[in-house]
Amino acid sequence: MKHSFINYKKQRVILSNGAFEHIFEAHPEVSLEDIKIVLEDPDEVRLSSYKNDSELYYMLKTKRRYICVIVKICEDGNFISTALTTTKPKIGRVIYKKGAK
Repeated sequence: MKHSFINYKKQRVILSNGAFEHIFEAHPEVSLEDIKIVLEDPDEVRLSSYKNDSELYYMLKTKRRYICVIVKICEDGNFISTALTTTKPKIGRVIYKKGAK
């Protein structure tokens, strides 16, 4: 069963069965609700410095951990590659920052 979310730009983002299985086996600390919240209301979004077709959505979960949802941007839609927790955002150009004009 595929899951569908809406990001902060009001675009549809798909979580495939394969990506869902990977996330919940390798990164069980990230829930579907976490993914939904991060996509809808991220603290920051960066372009990946490794894959120019991917955006990294970040939200601070605790004082020292961020949730990161990686979204691949394709002509036929936006797809979640993975979601995990990290201690800091990765290098990449900031394309959205909450509260910035």
